[in-house]
Amino acid sequence: MSTLYICEKPSQARDIARVLGANKRNEHYLEGSHIKVTWCLGHLLETAWPEHYVPDVNPWRIEKLPVIPHEWVLMPVGKTKAQLTAIKRLLKETQHVIIATDADREGEVIARELLDYVGFRGKIQRLWLSALDDSSIRKALANLKENQDTINLYYAGLGRQRADWLIGLNMTMATTCLFQQGKGALSVGRVQTPTLKLIVERDREIENFKPKNYFVLLAQFSNQAKEAFWTKWQVPETEADDEGRCLNKSVAESFAAKIAGQQGVIEHYKEAKKKQSPPLGLSLSALQKLGSSRFGYSAKKTLDIAQSLYETHKATTYPRTDCGYLPESQWQEASAILTSLQKIHENLFSIIIKCDPKIKSPTWDDKKMTAHHAIIPTTLRSVDIQRMSPDERNIYELICRYYLAQFLGDYEYFNRSVTVRCQGELFKASSNTPIALGWKVALQEDNDAEKNNVEDDYLSLIPTLNLKEPVNHTSSKIEEKQTKPPARYTEGTLIEAMKSISKYVIEPALKKVLKETAGIGTEATRATILETLIKRDYIARTGKQLISTEKGRYLIDLLPPVVSDPGMTARWEQELESIAQGTQKLEAFLFQQKDVLSNMLGALSSKRVNSPQRLQSEKSRLQTGQSHPCPQCQKPLQRRQNKQDKRFFWGCSGYPTCRQSFPDQQGKPVMAVISKPNSVYPLK
Repeated sequence: MSTLYICEKPSQARDIARVLGANKRNEHYLEGSHIKVTWCLGHLLETAWPEHYVPDVNPWRIEKLPVIPHEWVLMPVGKTKAQLTAIKRLLKETQHVIIATDADREGEVIARELLDYVGFRGKIQRLWLSALDDSSIRKALANLKENQDTINLYYAGLGRQRADWLIGLNMTMATTCLFQQGKGALSVGRVQTPTLKLIVERDREIENFKPKNYFVLLAQFSNQAKEAFWTKWQVPETEADDEGRCLNKSVAESFAAKIAGQQGVIEHYKEAKKKQSPPLGLSLSALQKLGSSRFGYSAKKTLDIAQSLYETHKATTYPRTDCGYLPESQWQEASAILTSLQKIHENLFSIIIKCDPKIKSPTWDDKKMTAHHAIIPTTLRSVDIQRMSPDERNIYELICRYYLAQFLGDYEYFNRSVTVRCQGELFKASSNTPIALGWKVALQEDNDAEKNNVEDDYLSLIPTLNLKEPVNHTSSKIEEKQTKPPARYTEGTLIEAMKSISKYVIEPALKKVLKETAGIGTEATRATILETLIKRDYIARTGKQLISTEKGRYLIDLLPPVVSDPGMTARWEQELESIAQGTQKLEAFLFQQKDVLSNMLGALSSKRVNSPQRLQSEKSRLQTGQSHPCPQCQKPLQRRQNKQDKRFFWGCSGYPTCRQSFPDQQGKPVMAVISKPNSVYPLK
């Protein structure tokens, strides 16, 4: 009887099957001697929708909420039923399964929910892989984990999945029932709602921003050798705002006059040779940020291109990774990859020949690996760059450049910093002089050698100076600046904000959790979340920028703060990690989420009763005639507009049971004339 390997995706299955020698191809699996390797195409099952548990929940009604399953039910995903059927058949033919999905919580759920659904009772082992090169696969095959080693990850994954279902669907239904007001379904989610809040708050910060003028005093000094350098005045606390800026031009002018032609002294001087390691390899989010800033690509477009480079062209490794590190075993392939790139990418030849495959940058670190390593070029020499679209070539070159940067050595520079005291005032400057560009040769466009900006970087080079050396003031200039609002989010900067959302959380413990778990969302889902927010008309693209819509702001304003708080994700992660470690039960976590849901629904209902929107709605209903009872059934009349002739009329809110209608006169129903019972339009 054969062993069945269950992978997460076809490409993963092909890589593992190649090492196992399972080369016989079937439609739904690969086969070798006593071995079969199949794949799941992501989740083949999904949690049943609310109507399965509460048949009469549609149309949504607040009195039917919350919907809380007593027994969770999984349903086949429609578009992948054929693969599910094939795997069910394969499972009946084996008593030994090796789970080979992604080495993370979600990968565990994808495989094990399938085994539970089928009722598999055979032996289960786990292939734990963080890279799909042959060396890493062989090493993992020799060190299979037992079933109990990772089953708690499955329970943690189920906890996340079911809690998302409970909170997301119930809050979506409740919010829509209570606040729809013609705005369509109001979708709520643990990740999408805090993400929307980021955009709404940024937009309002920009709109409410009031610029301030401030003034920068720059002073030039020269040493005894007549070598001049620029410095920046350090504004005294008595003359500075909270940000250390001088807001009064006359004050800056008075200090400029105070030091004019005077002698100062070097109070501090330091020089040092420094090194900077190359940036890490590219995770998906890092690639998406570059794609957005450099080419204006949406996060989804960058993901689609990276997926095409991986699947169609075989030119790069798996793209949906949150990791910028590489496994140390992969370093052995450096020479082969560099040799391949010389043939594939002629534009990079001048950089490639400078690369030294013996250099091992900090990017290679097994201790910092996650389920997948950084995106890098493959060793295949058959890759044809001419078959790539211009967009594919753009992204491919970025991936190649970040890989090449690892073999060009550190960026080395000479740093000098100085503080001058003149007439009791302090003036500071620093400068960097490149010694060896190193990795910047590959990333010149992203990391140009220091750019001239006198105020910020003081790159009029500082000469060699000595402590206590006298210097003469030779010139001053005052630059008028204006404070600027923060930039609107682009898809790249928003994804970065989602990853670093911990800075928006105050509680230290939750901040720590969000830092460790890389924020909200995952590499595989963030682009989809942004597309969902756009599709639901919560945000809109304007060029490269993302801007919140009226509907998006409306949703954030009406939701209780806890719903849009990223701290909820952090609290979940704390609990889910306890489940993964076996110190907490899944049932206890879900029971806790039921209480959370109950409190959210209560807060939402309370906000509806007391909100300005509710009061305005009540006022509007009174103005539109609900204070006028129908003479036939006593239900309130409503002011409506005839679709044909656009004239207003008053109809009973009990329609179609009661079909009374009346003409409109200056916003009031003319009650003296009663229309025929079967008429839906007013009499003329």
